[in-house]
Amino acid sequence: MSIPVGILTVSDKCSKGQAADTSGPALAQVLTYAQSAKRWTIVATSVVPDDKQQIHDTVQNWCRPRAFSDDDEPLCRLVIVTGGTGISPSDVTVGAIEPLFTKQLPALATAMVVGSLNITPMAALSQVAAGVVNDVAIVLAVPGSKKGSTENVQQVLPVLPHAIDTLMARSGTRHLHPAEEADIAAGQKTSERRQPALCGCSREETKDLPDGEMPMATGVSNDLGASVVHRKRKSPYPMIPVSTALSLVLSSVAVMDPVELPLSDIQPGQVIAKDVVAQENVPGYPASVMDGYAVVAADGPGSYAVRGSSTAGSTADAVTEDNPLKPGQIVRITTGAPMPPGADAVVMVEDTELLLADRDANNGADGEEEEQQVRILDSGTVQPGQHVRAIGHDLSKGATVLHAGDVVTTVGGEIGTLAVSGNRTFSVYTAPRIAVMSTGDEVVDVSSPNVNDGNVDLSPGALAYGAIRDCNRPALVAGLKALGCEIMDLGVVRDDPDLIAQTIRGALDQCQGIITTGGVSMGERDWLKPVVEQRLGGHIRFGRVAMKPSKPTTFATIPTDDEKTKKFIFALPGNPVSALVAFHMFVAPAVRLLSGYMKRDGPAAAKIVYDGRVTQEALCVLRPSVVAAFEGPDVTLDRVRPEYVRGSLVWNQRTCKWTVRMVDQKQQSSRVASMQRSNALISLPRGANNKGTVTSGELVTAVVIAPPHFS
Repeated sequence: MSIPVGILTVSDKCSKGQAADTSGPALAQVLTYAQSAKRWTIVATSVVPDDKQQIHDTVQNWCRPRAFSDDDEPLCRLVIVTGGTGISPSDVTVGAIEPLFTKQLPALATAMVVGSLNITPMAALSQVAAGVVNDVAIVLAVPGSKKGSTENVQQVLPVLPHAIDTLMARSGTRHLHPAEEADIAAGQKTSERRQPALCGCSREETKDLPDGEMPMATGVSNDLGASVVHRKRKSPYPMIPVSTALSLVLSSVAVMDPVELPLSDIQPGQVIAKDVVAQENVPGYPASVMDGYAVVAADGPGSYAVRGSSTAGSTADAVTEDNPLKPGQIVRITTGAPMPPGADAVVMVEDTELLLADRDANNGADGEEEEQQVRILDSGTVQPGQHVRAIGHDLSKGATVLHAGDVVTTVGGEIGTLAVSGNRTFSVYTAPRIAVMSTGDEVVDVSSPNVNDGNVDLSPGALAYGAIRDCNRPALVAGLKALGCEIMDLGVVRDDPDLIAQTIRGALDQCQGIITTGGVSMGERDWLKPVVEQRLGGHIRFGRVAMKPSKPTTFATIPTDDEKTKKFIFALPGNPVSALVAFHMFVAPAVRLLSGYMKRDGPAAAKIVYDGRVTQEALCVLRPSVVAAFEGPDVTLDRVRPEYVRGSLVWNQRTCKWTVRMVDQKQQSSRVASMQRSNALISLPRGANNKGTVTSGELVTAVVIAPPHFS
């Protein structure tokens, strides 16, 4: 059984980004690696300021009874609030949560304090608290320091699973103590009874470590040093919902730092980090928007003398501020040229006729003919300002022309606007640098020669028996480039734990995150999870997701020398479709978040994860989807996991509705060809007794992964 947990960090500085939250991740690590009969799954994390109402509301929402939930995701059965438990005026955590308690648990709070007092007398200054909220969850309030919070929780961790079992028991608790009651029935003395197993993170486990240090995370993956006969036969990682997995991913990555770049270095996919303000008017002069004649609008139709010409980049020499255009005169003008002084409108050349031309007297008999007199027809009647762009018509000096959070696209509008804004450099979020690696002894780089029986063969189709070409890495690189990422290609790495660890460790200092494919399932040479936990000291946030395909998708964070910074690893399945589906469901949203897609300034800034769930506003930006009518043959629903099949999303211009159909009936996760021509992942719910198929015409959710089609 897996117990869902929420961890709430209370800190003004952390909530403002002025300090890194170290206590929340440390508590998550304590729970993740606890050796108990039941597993703890972190389903909600959040950081709030020292604000009584925000603390109260967050805990209340996380502990709401299932009857009031708006979906079928698990509740938090345990909530740990770290911070705000001291005695300063700003420490309001206990006062915020105690009104929510339907039962006080003073003995649990005492146990936390007594254990910590054995380590430091400063524990006496903490207002720790424990209680039951809404009769569904246990809430603990612990100190805000990494050391104090983990010490407090470790004191009571061995009893918490039993406490939650007792809380959830609706028909008595006798069934929770069968071994103890059997001992009593047999006349066994209390002192001889079997003692409960201690948690792996209890004080005894860390007594030889320096104060504040956590034991090296070994996790629950297969022991790298053990024989294959000792490998686990069932995955130790709980299978969590897709929505929970995405919230864990987005809670674990942070937007890149902004950088000042000249226009030539800005690439499509990058996001503006600071509002761009126009430094000059565009145009900086009144300009014609037509080829024709600059006129005094009040003159109207008639015959007029042509007094020179104004072309783009030059002006009519004969017409100046001191000698402006007078009524009865006109100036020939081209599109974009400055309006001559005295003119207030432009008549299109199509609304005129030439009356008189003569050679330029200044150039003698060889001079070019020049217009001397032109008639403006009745169709050329204009009003003042007609066909004229006023100063600042396109961009006004001082106006914000691009906002923080705007994405630079391939359309060209953003780049063009930046170019004419009058700025020399621009603040944009750094494009993420992502490393990509394929693993597997059988995987061959597409550019490598074929080797059969030791002989090099450069001809096509001569692949060694049992070998496969690497399509994962090229496909993922293409997807990352489309998102504006800088790529670090790590190539194909053999199924060797030392080599995998060495490659990842060498890349971590040079990138923000790593994507690997292969080696994450239950095979005897699936090394990614144990390498992350045992060689890299990483924290696997999840190791299985309730989805088809891509169930073994794994996400982990790796600590760095900088305590504020963590690198991430997406370890995706080796089957190419599984890898690509996981990429679009989890990696692409994380990259967009890293790139600053959600980073808008001001009060309208969107929350990304709230209440342990990704907000709808964030989903619309980071992983957009539409509701579409399903077309095609009936599809049988999987009874175990929701499924994401490859589809073609079309906007029907006749019905003004979205439709979606499977692009291929062969949807095996090994068949990368099933991703061809697909622009959507059709989300099919898990089947049930009363709902076994999806039929044509039903409404389904389609996750958009490429531009839709139109019909």
